[in-house]
Amino acid sequence: MKAFLATLLALGAIAASPAMAQRPDRNVEKPIVRSFHWFDFVAANDIRAACVPGGRSHLRLIYNALWEEQVRAYDIFLQPDGTAGMNIGVLEGQGNVTTGITNMLISTPSDIFAPWSMKGGQRLLNADETRELIGLLEQSVAFGPPRDGLRLPDNDFWWTVASCRNGVWGFQAYHYPTDGFANVKFSARLFSWDKVPVPVNPPRKLEPAELRRDMNAPIHRARADRWMLVVGKDGLRPRQ
Repeated sequence: MKAFLATLLALGAIAASPAMAQRPDRNVEKPIVRSFHWFDFVAANDIRAACVPGGRSHLRLIYNALWEEQVRAYDIFLQPDGTAGMNIGVLEGQGNVTTGITNMLISTPSDIFAPWSMKGGQRLLNADETRELIGLLEQSVAFGPPRDGLRLPDNDFWWTVASCRNGVWGFQAYHYPTDGFANVKFSARLFSWDKVPVPVNPPRKLEPAELRRDMNAPIHRARADRWMLVVGKDGLRPRQ
């Protein structure tokens, strides 16, 4: 295991070169790149920066089902003809460094990151499906404004919805088990279109997040799995 981690760190140093670090925020499929861009990805800074009249209408929904267990990301591109293209990405088992290592075959250097890479899928939504999704999002007040000061711990269940529609930016967040999360109308329909072969991790009753921190965890792991996002008036607040 020590040899494996040493190799992982060496490859990580290569992957973190300036050229790689300048790739778009949305490129979070690989773990090393994700470590630099994940919070910008959830905040959808790339969508916000490109949100101008006449630009592309783009939605990004993130379902955080405990960071260590599962995260699902949905990028939806609304088309002028009323249809939409949807890219799906799923992360799982990030809290277990041994996930996928057993019997793993490495034929290229990138294979070493395979267990922690995002599993992807795509779907084209027809006009009726797109209209239904937008309606469910509107019923969920998904285009904002969010509750200023809402806290989203890494080890809780929550949704974020970032949107640019016809040049108008919007953001919303829902934290389980609040009333806002209970009023989410779009999740079941979205999950029904998600064919990535990783079962959805449903919300479950848990102790408060701060009581589920492992204070005896090694420092490198404690730093990796202890983070919190804070919602502002129209998006995520910048991380300190």
